[in-house]
Amino acid sequence: STLAQVKKDFRKLVYILLKHLNLTPTDLQYDACLYLQYGPERRQLQAFRGFSKSWLLAFYACFLFLNDPQHKILVLSASSGRATDFSQFVLRLLREVPILQHLYPQDDQRSSVIKFDVNGATPDQSPSMRAVGIDGQITGSRADTIISDDIEIPSNSDTEGKRFKLSERTKEFAAILKPGGQVVVAGTPQTEDSTYHKMEKERGYVVRIYPALYPTPDE
Repeated sequence: STLAQVKKDFRKLVYILLKHLNLTPTDLQYDACLYLQYGPERRQLQAFRGFSKSWLLAFYACFLFLNDPQHKILVLSASSGRATDFSQFVLRLLREVPILQHLYPQDDQRSSVIKFDVNGATPDQSPSMRAVGIDGQITGSRADTIISDDIEIPSNSDTEGKRFKLSERTKEFAAILKPGGQVVVAGTPQTEDSTYHKMEKERGYVVRIYPALYPTPDE
């Protein structure tokens, strides 16, 4: 694919990146790609373990940078360690994959796993990508896209108080987003009273669910 084709169709980039990792995309992953590229401003992806949600979100971050080096992304996860694992993976892709290498940070740019700039980004207080745990300091950031990757885990959602605290944290997204910005959430609900469900019912997030099992027409 030419660079122009890849910039237009996220699935083409996913094919290239998975091929780089010696993998092949599935039909379901391609379907999720279309949802990530064309879904509403507040969208949520729920899928079974092994669906590669985090990888697809990392690829989507690369796609956003490929189309606009000025794009600002805030990555949130359940812990700061998980968030930096995400940004480290994105940095590695920018370094290793030929179609992305022109975006790798230059010597005079921020290049840590906590925050980095892509080549071509104009100097700014906000880095191109910043990685923070959901309990970390997120106010003061400005982002075009918030990527929320598995912010709900058993240890931060096993009591009503913890679930309330987590839900309140997600309300802060609105203050961080630039006008016209988007929030992309991926995760697996841990309880019936999941923060993900509240985001759908109370805050208008549109949810796409890929179940591991589904009934046949006869069932």
